[in-house]
Amino acid sequence: MRYRVGLQALAGVGFALVLGGCATTPPFAPTLTQQAQTAPAPQAVSRNARAPATPVAWGGTIVKIDNEAHATLITVLAYPLNDALRPKLHESTLGRFIVREAGFLEPLIYAPGRELTVIGHVSAFKPGEIGQQPYNYPVVTAQAMHLWPIEPIRTAPRFQFGIGIGIGSRF
Repeated sequence: MRYRVGLQALAGVGFALVLGGCATTPPFAPTLTQQAQTAPAPQAVSRNARAPATPVAWGGTIVKIDNEAHATLITVLAYPLNDALRPKLHESTLGRFIVREAGFLEPLIYAPGRELTVIGHVSAFKPGEIGQQPYNYPVVTAQAMHLWPIEPIRTAPRFQFGIGIGIGSRF
């Protein structure tokens, strides 16, 4: 009888470990995400030229990256964020901002088109242009940054026709 109870307990622990392995960890510490706010949008902050008092959580796609002597500046096209703070690229853009990260970041890793989310304070404004239009970029000094993995392009069909497991034709 004891053997059976021990086996059930072991099976329960194993099941919990398997389920725990399926869980994803959030990219940011909960204390950071609780302090940060996703509003106001970078475009609104740019127009007002006033930095919010609290940290911001902004994200989008990288437009360009500039490595300077002691820091890296990443220009980002902002998008709204989902609950996991990942940019929602299918929605309208929210302006642009610059991320300032101390030290060197590899431009081939932080390449244009990659998705990036940052939590930090708006520490300055940098005048610039988008095309021929003047734009006042909010500069966020990063407390935490997350470069999202590239989503693989699916070339295989999403359904399969057949009998059993792994036997059949793909369409």
